[in-house]
Amino acid sequence: MADCELCTLAKPTLVPIKVQVHTLPNPEGAYKGVCTSCLDSLEAAYQERFGKAEEKK
Repeated sequence: MADCELCTLAKPTLVPIKVQVHTLPNPEGAYKGVCTSCLDSLEAAYQERFGKAEEKK
């Protein structure tokens, strides 16, 4: 069990997402674990802010 980075609830499985963290130990970014409900919320917020991403052919 691990804690979700956003809602801080203990969940059995988390989805790793890469975030930009500019610190000396992590200059390329870091992976954070979020639960699926938080991941859905993040995706909805991203689509609201930036629109749906079109698939390139």
